[in-house]
Amino acid sequence: MAQLEGHPPAADEQLPLARIRELLADIKGAVPDDVAWELGIHIETLSEALKESAAHQRGVEEENRQLQERLNSERREYVELRASMDQLLNLHELSEAISSSFDTADILNSLMDLSERFVDCASCGVFAIDEERGVLQPLSLRGAPGLHERLAAQWEDGIIDWVLREKRPVVIEDMATVEQSAVAEHSTVVAPLIVRGEQIGVCALYCPRAKDEFTAGELDLLGVLASQAAIAIENGRLYTDLEAAHTQLQDSQHQVLLSAKFAAIGELAGGVAHEVNNPLQIILSRVQLMTLQNRDAPKVVKGLQLIEHNVKRISRIIRALLGFAGHSAQESEWEPYEIGQALRQALALVEHQFDKERIATSLECEADLPRLVGNVGELEQVFINLMINAQNAMKEGGALRIEARLEDGQIALRFADTGPGIAPEHLDRIFEPFYTTRGDKGGTGLGLAVSYRIIERHQGMLTVESVPGEGATFIIRLPLPEAEGT
Repeated sequence: MAQLEGHPPAADEQLPLARIRELLADIKGAVPDDVAWELGIHIETLSEALKESAAHQRGVEEENRQLQERLNSERREYVELRASMDQLLNLHELSEAISSSFDTADILNSLMDLSERFVDCASCGVFAIDEERGVLQPLSLRGAPGLHERLAAQWEDGIIDWVLREKRPVVIEDMATVEQSAVAEHSTVVAPLIVRGEQIGVCALYCPRAKDEFTAGELDLLGVLASQAAIAIENGRLYTDLEAAHTQLQDSQHQVLLSAKFAAIGELAGGVAHEVNNPLQIILSRVQLMTLQNRDAPKVVKGLQLIEHNVKRISRIIRALLGFAGHSAQESEWEPYEIGQALRQALALVEHQFDKERIATSLECEADLPRLVGNVGELEQVFINLMINAQNAMKEGGALRIEARLEDGQIALRFADTGPGIAPEHLDRIFEPFYTTRGDKGGTGLGLAVSYRIIERHQGMLTVESVPGEGATFIIRLPLPEAEGT
């Protein structure tokens, strides 16, 4: 029987056709020729149907294969898209972290947290360029030790300088691990920190991976992280500088205001001094005359001497006000004195007032305190002012403890009362001229300001410590004379 025209049947198609032909040959002699011919026609038709079915099956299989490949490709694209979305979310997280804080430590921690999340590393760190010393200064380190030493060696070899010129993250092989076949290869990823063309440092990660295992996407991502962190670090530095400049400006304005107030006090003190000095001199001359006239009456002389002493003290206070105004005390007024004696004399003048107000006083002077040099009249004025302030703070009675000790090469005086203390909002201003919390009770706001200037002129320092409800302690520190302080 003749084969139909077309492509020869495939091997899997030939098997059933060959079997059919064998059966037809067996029965050919047993059937009439017309029946055999009709059977041949049906076999050829069946053969064509089988070939068409096989071709259709191959087409379906090819279509299935193409669909499977497309599905796998779309699955890979989906995985890559998810990875890209995760990276974008992480970048957004970093942006929020560094934009919500101007603290350099927070920015560096965020940078290293996200770097470790993207790239598995044994250690990481951020280093600043110290141009004066010509070294890399570690700002923050995390993980296994040794990263600083590796970066220092690469700095010396000029590798870090090359990375900074490249302006992109670079992977540097650890040759010590490459040359040891039994040890897993390690690499250091170095990303430059550059802001507006200025090289400020590098971010480095030491990773247990070979150089060729890093992908371009990972390096690009680390580059973006480093760039954002560099901008945040620079913004933090600028913010710190701005705060410092603002504080300095406030201090300057405060000093200008104080200078203006001191100038006003100077003018006031000068006028008052001239008006008060004349009556004082008249009183002093009359007291001295009465002392001569009553030499035979010791009690009267003693009382007149007390008056004379206090008139002279008032005169010294007037001169101190003039000195506060800018007219320094004359050198002849500076002389050696004993701090304990000056404290006892000042306390004696106000002690009767303390007894009247039911305020207990105690004076403790360390033995063998060195003699100081200064204007003892001005210092007594300071001591009396601090005692009167303590008295005013303890209207319901209390205690005032005065101590004098040698501390750190200085004489430290403490006036500690048991009054209500000073509110925090007043602590920074109590030494300002005319600032007072007792304006309704006759306070002028000059006592502490004058005292502060007197102690300052003696090269000392007047400070205060107070906790509301636990009293206040005024501390005076006076330096030792050079001969005794050395």
